[in-house]
Amino acid sequence: NIADMKYSVSPVVKIAVKAKDGKDLPKLVEGLKKLSKSDPLVVCTTEESGEHVIAGCGELHVEICLKDLRDEYAQCDFVVSDPVVSFRETVSELSSQTCLAKSPNKHNRIYLVAEPMDEELSKAIEDGSVGPKADPKERAKLLTEKFDWDKDTAQRKIWCYGPETDGPNLVVDQTQAVQYLIEIKEHVNSAFQWTTKE
Repeated sequence: NIADMKYSVSPVVKIAVKAKDGKDLPKLVEGLKKLSKSDPLVVCTTEESGEHVIAGCGELHVEICLKDLRDEYAQCDFVVSDPVVSFRETVSELSSQTCLAKSPNKHNRIYLVAEPMDEELSKAIEDGSVGPKADPKERAKLLTEKFDWDKDTAQRKIWCYGPETDGPNLVVDQTQAVQYLIEIKEHVNSAFQWTTKE
């Protein structure tokens, strides 16, 4: 049994590539697939706009990936955009203000507050013991005993994890006696996924 390797770096420098000649597009797409198989730290994606994005761990890493793509994998000419670095932010203290969002019909209001999680809890989510794939009863027990969570909150109030539905960020429902809340749960979760991914 071969276990996945854990890397302490993540792809933060992104560049978009586009085939110079339209007929080379299949070669470029095939080359990107080969590149992502050959290097476990590079992430090749296709955005909704249709542009092909290569994400690497630094400018040098991305340059090496581009050279490999041009010379070995795609063997075609392509245009490269300027590198873009995604910033990673975190919550360091309780929000100084409560955020308010209103529904388009102005009948519903959502109040949100961000607060930092315990470092140990983040690690427990990442290693899976308190993550979304953990047994719900075991997770609730661990949250109440080790992290002093309220039992009801630990059992039923975690809405989602992010980014990518398994990251170390949580949406926790802190409302009491609010009707029809389940109707907006999916919208809140998808907004949270989008926010934590960006």
